[in-house]
Amino acid sequence: MPPPPGADDFCVFLFDGGMLRVPRGARFGILEPLSALAGGQTGSRGGEFMDQTQPAVLVTGASSGIGLATARHLAANGYHVFAGTRTEEGRGKLEQLGLSSVTPIWLDVTDPEQAEQTIANVAAQAPGGLFALVNNAGIGPPSVVELLDLDELRATLEVNTLAPLRMMQLCLPLLRKGQGRIVNISSMNGSVALPMVGGYSASKFALEALSNTLRVELRPWKIPVTVIRPGQVGTAIFDKAREALHEREQELPPELRNGYGPLFARCAKLNERGARGATSPEKVAAVVLKALRARRPRIHYLVGADAVWLDIGHDVLPTRLLDRLIARVSGMMKGRP
Repeated sequence: MPPPPGADDFCVFLFDGGMLRVPRGARFGILEPLSALAGGQTGSRGGEFMDQTQPAVLVTGASSGIGLATARHLAANGYHVFAGTRTEEGRGKLEQLGLSSVTPIWLDVTDPEQAEQTIANVAAQAPGGLFALVNNAGIGPPSVVELLDLDELRATLEVNTLAPLRMMQLCLPLLRKGQGRIVNISSMNGSVALPMVGGYSASKFALEALSNTLRVELRPWKIPVTVIRPGQVGTAIFDKAREALHEREQELPPELRNGYGPLFARCAKLNERGARGATSPEKVAAVVLKALRARRPRIHYLVGADAVWLDIGHDVLPTRLLDRLIARVSGMMKGRP
């Protein structure tokens, strides 16, 4: 099923999830056309068939933030969205949209059996296959690497890396059928690792490695795989990060407070500034829509001036100089053993 008309380049500036404050004003293109998927479990709307004139898109983590905004925006622009959620509260938010082209589906991306059943149900409701899979679900608790809880890291890798991989594996038969596409929402931390988000960066680096490999392996079927790297976006992540930073700072052993204390203080300030200056999730959703309409999607899309400038710094600056700049911005130059 071909993408709807209207694929034109445009500029979007976002601010999601990073720690560097940079001037706004970066130009970048649109996202890649996403391939349509859908996931429905036993909680899917009564087994009814979707409107076959609408390209089908599966969005994971669709009950809040970028996922919810994307579900709403795509549905309002001619797509049928299978919106994944793992909670009753999330399902309620999706139903409150009042859009017949949004089908809430039970989908815990960390549950292999549920994910498999969901995709089987989606296949029954979308016999024409899938136009796009948008892997959006993600978590990112902050911590310095030295004190990173390994169980917490495993959970982060499960949600941010293994779950998207599972979804891609399950959805590829439907994507081939629908001549679809894959869009993986990563982060600017997926190409440049910053202090306090080492575990999160590891999960996003791994997701990008899988995306790069899959993009080449799927060339025989002409299924594009695109990675989106947002900067900071205004979601509930700021409140969660503030609480987590405070808890982790209180847990610092006395012998590490002088060294890590300035980092925690600086990250707390950057988090507050980011919350005030962050761009709305709706602007990310607008980028996703452009990606769906793009006929020749890019490999990577940088969303937000912070993401653009960090990427430029990574590409043009010597590693030691970039390390020094990041250390200065994050407060690590003030740390003492």
